[in-house]
Amino acid sequence: MNVKYTGYTFQLKNERSENVPTFSMPDNHRLSFQNIRSFRHNFEQGTTTMRSFLGDEQHQTMIVAMYEGTEKLLNQNVSEFAVLEYLEGLKLTAKELRQQGIYGAQFRTTLLEHSASTVQDMLQSS
Repeated sequence: MNVKYTGYTFQLKNERSENVPTFSMPDNHRLSFQNIRSFRHNFEQGTTTMRSFLGDEQHQTMIVAMYEGTEKLLNQNVSEFAVLEYLEGLKLTAKELRQQGIYGAQFRTTLLEHSASTVQDMLQSS
């Protein structure tokens, strides 16, 4: 199967047949409180298993970073895909920091700075 990206329209082409289903992604739109609430809920649900690996303090720091970051995205013109990418990046960064043996104040500072700079980059590029 080939995936061809053309603007905001993806075309999927099954190489065995000539069926070409398409779907469109919406342009950037203002993220409502309901959108943000849903992202937050899914993030918290999806990170519960990380608590044992990260430790309680580091896990809580990741949750705080997510809340602070998503608060800045409220009512901004940002795609939902960009928000999902930000949240996945936050999880990966937390995991990488912990694997490097970073914890405590250094973990908190590094993760919160990473989150803030990522959100700022998202807002500048939208």
